[in-house]
Amino acid sequence: MQTQQLKLELIEWILHTNQKELLQKLAQLKAEDFQQKQQSTRKAGWGKHLVGHIAPDFDETPEGFEEYMP
Repeated sequence: MQTQQLKLELIEWILHTNQKELLQKLAQLKAEDFQQKQQSTRKAGWGKHLVGHIAPDFDETPEGFEEYMP
């Protein structure tokens, strides 16, 4: 079963179910997923030392783009 189809079927089931325990379990799974995503978010300084070289002409306007500059 494709992911989109599975999502749609689950949404439809959620809308029509009255089983409190299952809905609570889904809410718990959602909270756990949210918590995992919060823990894996980027933090300040995570990319320190990633850039090893920047060309000396980095800040110069590329050839042909002069007309777009103020």
